[in-house]
Order: sequence, then C-alpha cells, then structure tokens
Amino acid sequence: MTLGTKAMPPATSSQRHHRRSNPTHSAPGPTKDRIPISRKGAPRRSGRGIVEVVAVVGIVGFFFVWALVALPRGRESSRIAGCQKNLMQIGVGLQLYHQVNRQYPTVALLGPTPGDSPIKAMLDGLALPDLVDLRDPARPPKATSAPPRGVTVPGLACPSDPNAMDRRFAAAISYRANAGDTAAGRGGPFEPGRITTIGAVEAGDGVSFTAAFVERLVGGGIDRRPGLGNYATTAGPIGETGCTDLALDRWRGDAGSDWSQAGWRSTLYGHLLAPNRSPSCIADDGKTAAIGASSAHPNRVNVLLLDGSVRGVTPSVAPAVWRGLGTIGPANP
Repeated sequence: MTLGTKAMPPATSSQRHHRRSNPTHSAPGPTKDRIPISRKGAPRRSGRGIVEVVAVVGIVGFFFVWALVALPRGRESSRIAGCQKNLMQIGVGLQLYHQVNRQYPTVALLGPTPGDSPIKAMLDGLALPDLVDLRDPARPPKATSAPPRGVTVPGLACPSDPNAMDRRFAAAISYRANAGDTAAGRGGPFEPGRITTIGAVEAGDGVSFTAAFVERLVGGGIDRRPGLGNYATTAGPIGETGCTDLALDRWRGDAGSDWSQAGWRSTLYGHLLAPNRSPSCIADDGKTAAIGASSAHPNRVNVLLLDGSVRGVTPSVAPAVWRGLGTIGPANP
C-alpha cells in the first residue's frame, strides 16, 4: 500500500444492487444516439435508390400502355359478339319460318316496285315485332304483331357499324340475304323468284356450307361520296367483272336504309365481290348488281350459315371458297 492513499473497501451486495438500478452509475462519458452500422462500417441509408424508382415507373408505364391497347380491343370484342348474336337470332327466325311454311322466305323478282325483304317476310309470317327474343326454334315466342315499314327494329343494326347505330336512317339494317354468286343474283337461297327448302339445300352443298345472311355496312347518308358502305348506280346490266367507270355523281349514300324492301339497295347481297371489296354498284333498273359483304370489324366479316352458326371470314378468303358459300350447289362459272 502506497503512503498517503486509503484503500477502498470492497462493495457490499446492497451497493452493487444500487448501482445496477441507478442510471447515474452507468459508464462514464456523454451518451449519443446509436447509428446503425452496416457490415462494411458505413451507415445504412433509408429510402429507394434511383434504379428502383426507374423500375417502378417502367412497370407502371407498361400497364398504362397495355390498358390503352386492351380496352379498345375489349370493346370491339363486345361489339363483334353483339353482331354475331343478331345474326344467330336471324338464323333462329329462318328455322321457325321454315317449320311453319316448309320453305324459306321468298324474294320476288326484282323490278320497279320492290317486294318484301326476307326479314319482312319472317316478321309478318311469325307475327313478331322483332327477332331479339328468339333462342330455340323448338320454343317460339308468342305471336303478337309485325312492325310497320319505316320504323326501327331492334336487333337489325350491328354495334360496330356507326352509320347503323346513329339512326341516320330510321329503318336501317346491317344484315343482308344471300342472292347468289352472280351479278343477276343466281344460285343463292334467296335468289329472286326462287323457292328454297332445307331439302334442296341438303341435296346440294348442305346447310353448313351455304351462306344465309351476312353483314354489310350501312351507307353514310351523303351522295357523291365513294366509300365501302356506299354504292354507285350505272346503266347496266352489270357483268361478272363488277363495277367499272363509275362517275362521282352516281354514288349514293342510302345503302341499307330500309329493312322491309327487297332489293340490292338494302337487303340483298352477292358473292361476286370478296368481303370488304369496293366499289359496289347497282344497275339503274335494279336487276343486276355487285354488292358485297363489308363490316367495320378488324379483318373479318360475320357470315350466318343456313345451319344457324356464325363464322368469321377474312377479306383474304380464297375466291373459290367465297363463291362456293354463295350458292346452294356448285358455284356458277
């Protein structure tokens, strides 16, 4: 022991307990907030890095662009489905009409005074205001009364056809009956002056290979304007080469304006022209024409077959196949 110093007695158990419970007896020196240290010794940073931010922005942008592309496609898919449904209901109407009359609706010979269209004949023969509620040929709806001429009939406008949907024509129709594959309308189930039965069709190509109705765009309502939905008039008769030398002042915008009248202007079409092919034309006497199928759907036209099914046909369909669908038997040469 060094002189002048005093030895400290060892701490008792009570003193040790007091130090542990009293914070003033902690380690000497000022206290500081502890900073988390990474394994490399640098402080860890909170928040996101620039790479992570860019990745998040890129993902959000991708889904935004995807939505811009997918939404219009979804709407068009819905419109295509609606148009197909309208055609299928026409198909049920044809089957019901045949059950009652043992034949399909007949189109009168074309002349100065138009007769009744196949749609008009169906509505009158079945005493129905429209074909919207037709589901099963075995369970026909209750007969009521057919609509008068010149009124809007539900189910006759394709949702993808803006000219049909905006009601610029009160009696607009987007669907036409198949007259055949020639300019004179020969060979089809609705050839003018022909009586057609299921038996006759089955003896030929069959109901699954014969077109009944098809889409065609309604006219724009303005004359002197060429377009896929419009048509031109010409002296005629129109031959198998189609429309040539059409003057601008002969173009008409009233195509598909009246569902009740039989004729090339509104309710008949032929397979002389491929789908979505222009120009279309009608002879001045109304007896010959080159009026084809057309639609606003991307790269397709919906076709109702006589078996009641609806198929999509592209504009690139082989001419022989298309003309074969237009006739009950072999295509006309």
